[in-house]
Formats: sequence, structure tokens, C-alpha cells
Amino acid sequence: MKLPGVFSIRSRGGPWLGLALLMAPVQGWASIGAPSFPLAGAYFPAWLICLFIGAVGAALLRLVFMILHVDGLLRYHLVTYLSMGTMLGLIAWLLLYGQ
Repeated sequence: MKLPGVFSIRSRGGPWLGLALLMAPVQGWASIGAPSFPLAGAYFPAWLICLFIGAVGAALLRLVFMILHVDGLLRYHLVTYLSMGTMLGLIAWLLLYGQ
């Protein structure tokens, strides 16, 4: 049922108009670009270095926990070290590329 005088999005562009209106605020991010840095002549994305920092940090934390005999007290090793690696990667992102 269509009421007279009421604007209908479907009659003037379909669902694409609604999608375009939802994506309008995101258009400002396209001009910024992803942070990247040159390494050996190629540009690497910044998230890749933060991923590497998080993975190496989680491996080093596991080594420290094994030396301190804390690793045996943990119940969910995968979740624990994955969370620590994610936390270290996000901290690296904040410190290196945060504003």
C-alpha cells in the first residue's frame, strides 16, 4: 500500500540508492589510503608488520611462560596466546601509526 505524497526509495532508484546513502560517510576514508612503508623496494602494508610483531611477541611470551612454569597453569593455550598476539599487534599499531 503506497500513500499518496510519500517518497518511496524503491520507485526512484531501488535498493542501490539506499546502499549509496549508507556508503556516503565512508567515502572520506578512500582518499587517506592505508599506511604503508617501503622495504627492499616494495611497499608493505602497516598491518603486516603489526601482525608479525604480534606473532613474534606471542611466541616470546610463550617461551617466557614456559621458563616461569606458568604455561602449565593455563587451560586454553590457543585462545590465550592468540589473544596475547592480537593485543601486542594492536598495541604496536597504536604506538606506530596511532594519532
